Amino acid sequence: MGLLFRLLRQNISIVQVLGFLLVNLIGGIIVLSGIQAAVDFDNFSGDDDQLLSGGYVVISKPVTSVTTIGNMFGLRPSFNDREIDELESLSAVSSVGTFVSSEFKVKAALSIGQVNIRTDIFLEAVPDEFIKNDFNEVGGVQRKWSASPHSDTIPIIIPRNYYNLYNFGFATSHGLPQISDDMLGVFPIKLYIRGMGGVVEYDAVVCGLTNKLNTILVPMDFMQQANALFAPDVTPSPSRLILATDASQTQDSLFDFLRDNEYVIEGDSSHVRLQAFIHNLLLVVIAIGFVFSLLAFFLLVISILLLIEKNKEKIVNLYSIGYSVGQVSVVYKLMVVVVDFVVWCFAAILTAVVYPQFSNLMQNASPDFRPASLLPLFLVATGLFLLFAFMHAVIVDMRIRKQCS
Repeated sequence: MGLLFRLLRQNISIVQVLGFLLVNLIGGIIVLSGIQAAVDFDNFSGDDDQLLSGGYVVISKPVTSVTTIGNMFGLRPSFNDREIDELESLSAVSSVGTFVSSEFKVKAALSIGQVNIRTDIFLEAVPDEFIKNDFNEVGGVQRKWSASPHSDTIPIIIPRNYYNLYNFGFATSHGLPQISDDMLGVFPIKLYIRGMGGVVEYDAVVCGLTNKLNTILVPMDFMQQANALFAPDVTPSPSRLILATDASQTQDSLFDFLRDNEYVIEGDSSHVRLQAFIHNLLLVVIAIGFVFSLLAFFLLVISILLLIEKNKEKIVNLYSIGYSVGQVSVVYKLMVVVVDFVVWCFAAILTAVVYPQFSNLMQNASPDFRPASLLPLFLVATGLFLLFAFMHAVIVDMRIRKQCS
């Protein structure tokens, strides 16, 4: 083998090999970084909401003079089954959830020092799949997002704008202390629910704040049971929907559909558009990386084929004196395998070093973002090394056989 290698390695172009290494290394880093970013993409919401995952759009029907008159007769605009099915059929929508509103009267009481605040509120719930279940309540105590009408304590999520309204409006004008996020759970909140059977008192625990929903959320299991217990004669109808969007599909079709059907988008949907933009950008980056890798692949193929052509006479002579095609071709196969291994090994190592800088930027944009393990990066690098090495080896073997035939 040593004699064959010394004989057949002549005429190797170091410049061509270095060119292949450089181009493929650039392509490999781009591909691996893009794929790792795609793996992390599910954890990126595009805003600082830590309780509701990104990619959600809340819609309702417009309020017009007709609906106002209908409200006087107990009629409320709601979504029917056909409209929900239409939304579920959209490629950009992965799931549709309905808001379930409280059909009973609720009062909230908050005590701050010697001041007692009491106000009427309303409660709503969305399916549990739309709520992150890995959060802590304010104060750091783990709390399960679940309750029943027989529970003593009800976990709630409140809108951050309600919280800001108190801190920068009500508190300052009434000489009350402002409340930090960490201290929110210290002040006791009481919920008084009035329905059939009288008034029931609950302790409310604030699990956190949300920027995406302008409502006070309670667990779905509590809401459904409470409606059945406190307002059994009322059949709730969905007046608002929450849509989980699929960033891999175009978002324009979704927003066009909502506009054509005159549905009202509540809140800021920019995070959904941001996710779609980032997803498409990642696809472009990965495609560019593969273009570099394919160029490098063909560059190495051309280099090896030229080397084999230059050594054609030697290869034929070796075959004539008894060396098999496999023995001759293994020299060139070993060359391409070693070169491919070096490229993808260094590409994986450099990406693992550089990528955390990119993930830090994603974490700054989305504080709840948690980068995934780098294991997919190394698995992809291994797979691409095996694929490219196999293809190179097959081409070399075919060329040597043609030379010896």
